[in-house]
Amino acid sequence: MPDDYNLLNLGGLTSLITNVNVSLWGNEILFECIYDPTGDRLPYSIVFHDCRDISWEVFHPEDVKDPEADLIGFHLGENAHRKAALIHTDIFEVLILYGSFSIHKGENLKAEVEDLETENWGITIASSNVPIVNPPPVKFPSG
Repeated sequence: MPDDYNLLNLGGLTSLITNVNVSLWGNEILFECIYDPTGDRLPYSIVFHDCRDISWEVFHPEDVKDPEADLIGFHLGENAHRKAALIHTDIFEVLILYGSFSIHKGENLKAEVEDLETENWGITIASSNVPIVNPPPVKFPSG
């Protein structure tokens, strides 16, 4: 992929997005993902914190009931609300203006946590044991 996907240190295979949770009134957005979908199907999540603007476009409304979206492009943008991140799939695209982000890898995403955070134009990697709290998604009224 000619984007920032390799900065996530997942390897050279593709990923699927299996769920998206928006919480704290849109201030946090969590993408639940699967790496190596035809092999080990390793789970990970990407969380954008301190979000100020989320722009969402659904390309194929007929596919919204599909359980997984193919990750096509991933650009981190810049943290501290300077440049929006872009996540592009076969079903939707989302732009997120955010303060920071983290990636959580492993079978039990609530135990071991590996955080990546953007810092200016680079990436800082840190490991720690921090519980991840997945708040319930915000339900928006339809219509």
